[in-house]
Amino acid sequence: MNDLYHVEGILNRGFVGQITYMVCLEKTYSKLDIHFSFDKRTYSEEEVTPELIREVTETIRENYGLEYSEQRAKDVILGEMKTEIHTLATLNDEFIGCIHKQLDDRHMLYDGDTASDGCIPQEKIDGVLKVTVLVFNVIKDNTRYSLTVSGE
Repeated sequence: MNDLYHVEGILNRGFVGQITYMVCLEKTYSKLDIHFSFDKRTYSEEEVTPELIREVTETIRENYGLEYSEQRAKDVILGEMKTEIHTLATLNDEFIGCIHKQLDDRHMLYDGDTASDGCIPQEKIDGVLKVTVLVFNVIKDNTRYSLTVSGE
């Protein structure tokens, strides 16, 4: 497949929103690969600082009225907190797929009468492709992402 479009970006901690990329396809394609990836999905043991633990315990207390021990907060940071980003695609303003899986590297593949889970097969791929990056939670600054659209 040939790369048709590529973009990279950086998201900072706390970002929530949508970013849409529009690709005007120059010809008709029979195969399409929308590849999205990002880094910094979770915290590592080394990144869990006393300041982060304090921030999490204070946030839980203020927002939920719960008291967490330092160990419970650390368990939440390591086991439950994650950057969550989904991808959605439309072709000529018609929905063709959305990936909700908790993957930091994913492909939305279209090949005639088959497609990836969460995607609708497309026999003819032409016109205007829009890929929306749906950002629900970013837990670390300088989270890098990459989007590449390839076709054949």
